Amino acid sequence: MQPAGAAHNEDLARRIAEQFGTSPVHAVKAVVYRRPPHDMLGKDGYSLVSNYFTRYVLPYCLMKRIISPLQTAVLSNLIGRQKRGLIAATQAEIAEEIGVGRTSIGLALSALCEKNLLRKVKRSTYQLNPRVAFNGNGEEQQQLLAELRAMQLDTHFPDELAGDLCPFSLGDTA
Repeated sequence: MQPAGAAHNEDLARRIAEQFGTSPVHAVKAVVYRRPPHDMLGKDGYSLVSNYFTRYVLPYCLMKRIISPLQTAVLSNLIGRQKRGLIAATQAEIAEEIGVGRTSIGLALSALCEKNLLRKVKRSTYQLNPRVAFNGNGEEQQQLLAELRAMQLDTHFPDELAGDLCPFSLGDTA
């Protein structure tokens, strides 16, 4: 069994050798190995979370009670659910996974939206601030940031955090 793309790699190597070589073409083989996704106690992959957010912002917010433990639990749940920053989940689903009442989830989601850590896209669909956490590669993150900035949202999402998070600038938006 050949690795994925092996036939294409041999053909590509032959064409390059034919174009740039003046001597007879020699067979060139390339083997492409694809690494499996990370498995951190599960098979859902992983999300990148800003080290700055995890190291400075979140601990500060917890210690100063700017973000409650419930809001932190909801945020963590959403980070784990995201697909390219989007989360499609009902309040009841989130509540069941966290083990609290649905009403308290709605209040936590609203508070996270007010802080610009999250934004509501439509009913049961949220978007994480991609400068805080993002599931995908850097190019996809930059593309999403450009799209969000082009929307010129009144909240200045994703580049500004709420007033009580002012000690933490998200940096240059260029």
